[in-house]
Amino acid sequence: MCGSPLYQPFSRPGGPIQLRVSFLTYNIHKGIGNDRLFRLERILETLREADADIIALQEVDQYAPRSRTQDLARVLAEELGMAYNLGLNVKLSKGAYGNATLSRFPIKESRNLNITWGIKKRRGCLVSRINLPVGDIAVFNFHLGLAAFERMWQVRKILQSPSHDSMRNLPTIILGDGNDRRHKLNALFLQAGYPDTCTENSRANNTFPSYAPLFRLDKVFASKHWKVNHHHVIRTKVTRVASDHFPLNVVLQLDRKRQK
Repeated sequence: MCGSPLYQPFSRPGGPIQLRVSFLTYNIHKGIGNDRLFRLERILETLREADADIIALQEVDQYAPRSRTQDLARVLAEELGMAYNLGLNVKLSKGAYGNATLSRFPIKESRNLNITWGIKKRRGCLVSRINLPVGDIAVFNFHLGLAAFERMWQVRKILQSPSHDSMRNLPTIILGDGNDRRHKLNALFLQAGYPDTCTENSRANNTFPSYAPLFRLDKVFASKHWKVNHHHVIRTKVTRVASDHFPLNVVLQLDRKRQK
């Protein structure tokens, strides 16, 4: 079913089935690059080369003139041969934009959690229940606000939501653009059982801005069911111009034994 070399079901002799799954989070900036040109083909090229199994995208336009009135989530999913869901958060005079999750595996259900604080810009967290060969997992794809108090409230909103409660026993990934330059949110996620998959304080892990990366805004948080195999910011000639963010690729190992 899955063509990715990173998707690898395997088992130890007499042991439980294990699975390696490649996740990618990427704020695609509506397909508009640092050169101010809309070039969705650059995003598509990046996603093809990354060959991730599950992709969380932020700032995904639908029918907006600036992106040639295309439904970007649908176009990317069809080109990659993946299932997808879309959670629209911000309405424009023409069109809208939000978060999209693409998957090589069936998406059993999805819902868009409204995490807008007061009168601030509308924000959302797209929640997906995805069916892997060894069982379901939960994926939370977020794009948080620009103010520190706003982000703290939004993380609590996600973690206290009925969506989280209904899937809290599943292997869970929470990922996206956190806009958290000082990593203040890490403690909240860790307290809830979701450590950051990045363990090195290195400039190589910074994702924003792509033309001169100073901050690690894009992150992946994983429940206890997962083990981190690989954490890599994708820096190429294409990704330096395709968006104002670099994409982040994380490969995780799911062990059925760890779910107990």
